[in-house]
Amino acid sequence: MGEAKDDIHVCIMCLRAIMNNKYGFNMVIEHTQAINCIALSLNHKSYALVLELLAAICLVKGGHQIILSAFDNFKEVCGEKKRFETLMEYFINYEVFNIDFMVACMQFVNIVVHSVEDMNFRVHLQYEFTQIGLDDYLEKLRQTESEELQVQISAYLDNVFDVGALMEDSETKSAALEQVAELEEQLSRANEQIQEMENELMARLVELETHLETVIRERNELLEIHKQTDEELNTTLFQEVAQLVQVQWMEDLLLYPVAAPPPPPPPPPPPPMMSAVPPPPPPPQMLSRLPPGPPPMPGMMQAPQDAMTIKRKFQTKYKLPTLNWIALKPNQVKGTIFSELDEDKLYSIIDFGEFEEHFKLGIQGGFSDRTDEINGSKRFKVPEKVTLLEHNRLRNMAISRRKVELHCDVVVRAINALDLTTLSQEYVEILLRMVPTEAEMKAYKEYERNRKPVDALTDEDKFLFQLCKVERLSQKLNIMSYMANFAENIQLITPQIHAVIAASRSIKNSKR
Repeated sequence: MGEAKDDIHVCIMCLRAIMNNKYGFNMVIEHTQAINCIALSLNHKSYALVLELLAAICLVKGGHQIILSAFDNFKEVCGEKKRFETLMEYFINYEVFNIDFMVACMQFVNIVVHSVEDMNFRVHLQYEFTQIGLDDYLEKLRQTESEELQVQISAYLDNVFDVGALMEDSETKSAALEQVAELEEQLSRANEQIQEMENELMARLVELETHLETVIRERNELLEIHKQTDEELNTTLFQEVAQLVQVQWMEDLLLYPVAAPPPPPPPPPPPPMMSAVPPPPPPPQMLSRLPPGPPPMPGMMQAPQDAMTIKRKFQTKYKLPTLNWIALKPNQVKGTIFSELDEDKLYSIIDFGEFEEHFKLGIQGGFSDRTDEINGSKRFKVPEKVTLLEHNRLRNMAISRRKVELHCDVVVRAINALDLTTLSQEYVEILLRMVPTEAEMKAYKEYERNRKPVDALTDEDKFLFQLCKVERLSQKLNIMSYMANFAENIQLITPQIHAVIAASRSIKNSKR
């Protein structure tokens, strides 16, 4: 036999060869003293090989406890104060042991500590190595040049359980969970409040819609009553006027008695009359002998009083802008400025030549080309704006838009709020004529759906585009118009209603 150290090394090599076989490995594991002997071999020069065998056994099911028992036996035999103390002394004494042993030792420590599933036991083993100085020594080895050793050190430090940090995380987590629970409760309350507000707003909306329908219905009823009353009053008025004319004629006839004239010829057919009931005309011969008689009755004049003289048409040298108005009928001119206006006198006062120069239209609706030639300057072509409106509609919109001197956003807010202080009655009437049609609304929606630029539209199109976004625009404007005209309508209807009531009472109290 050779030296004892050599014999131990040979035995370890033999055990390694035996353990490469499954049957041999099981035989070594089941032997009561085999693993203890391998652990005690750390005191000899085969320390690196011994650590490899112990690490392999530790990874086998049940092998971890066997390894710990073997080191407990090592502690008793070698008289250690703490388990793994000798192993740690060899690991720290790098001058005696080479780097391969240090790598094997660090690998063994990683397997012993981190192969345990029980977290408490794992922390216990970790603390056991901390007590024998492993953590302090690893801090010194952080800058080691050996990559293999650095890998093992990093593996150990990455898997270390910092109980203090875990406690802080646990407390932070508990506080966070409490805060989450509190926030969830606040969110739940906020959702309940939002739901309650939505319910209240929906109820309010239904109430307002019902009220709106009631107001519209009452308005329609009042308009119908007003229409019927107006018709009845007109009929009654026409009848009363006819009766008064007939009575006046009879009084005039009785006021001037004369000798009996020769029998008059049959009266000629009367000319067109204004009143609904034509009064019988007096005989022509009788009227010729009467003293200055009463003025002729309606219907007996040679021409109707509201007849309008035909005015000559003024021919202009240039094309002028047209006005967006509706011409009055001949029977509507009476009592207006047009029936008394002396146009021939105005022609001599107003210089219509200068007037035409100021307001004449060029080829493109601006100044004429002659003005451009006189100025001798080239005009830059302004980018044309896109319009979705017809020519006449665009022109009418431009005229109406100039009358409403408010920004589009102000108009929209005032319409939604039914604000008659911002939108006067005149503005409301103008906006009623500007309400977009269904075809225009469809065109603007299609334009927006195609993501075309709104800035490319004309100002009138932009204004209509914003009005299209107002819900129930026509109904809101009609309501505002009704609200603005309500007091005036009441004042107009009240005398007529009183007259109808008085006439009704008179008819009721009449004996016939």
